[in-house]
Amino acid sequence: MLTEQAPAPNPCAPGKHRSRFRMIAWCLPPDSAARRARNLLRDRLSRLPLSVDAIAELEVVVTELATNAAAYAPGPYELRILHDDGLPIRAEVVDAGTGSTLVEHLLNRPFSIPDRIDELELGGRGLRIVAELTHGQCGAQWTRLCGTGQSGTGVWFDLPTRRRWT
Repeated sequence: MLTEQAPAPNPCAPGKHRSRFRMIAWCLPPDSAARRARNLLRDRLSRLPLSVDAIAELEVVVTELATNAAAYAPGPYELRILHDDGLPIRAEVVDAGTGSTLVEHLLNRPFSIPDRIDELELGGRGLRIVAELTHGQCGAQWTRLCGTGQSGTGVWFDLPTRRRWT
């Protein structure tokens, strides 16, 4: 029996009501996705009272996610930053791939030293770095690209909140 699913809402579609949450999305070119994502994130975070070390770690995170998107998933690619009352609270790299379940698994697997070298062939070593640098405040989800409306995978990580800056 076939069932029909209602289309998922487009996270970038203009709403009828105002919300305190705002999202900004940028296209990431396939040949320089990591560099563009890193520069955009640095530009946004440099305006906040974050340490140079914290910004550098988050640059590593967004670089890893954009590199993975361009290497393993079809384009287009986007960087999104979600703002709450003007403060950036979450960043997300989105691609047109279908790997959200695999990425979520790789982000959440327990950290251990593998017994065999074969286990390293499974990949996801960079996602371990993402999980470590974000203190587990990361994940993957099915979403739609803002630019095209295509379904895809969004890999997100939380940015430091105001409480953590003080």
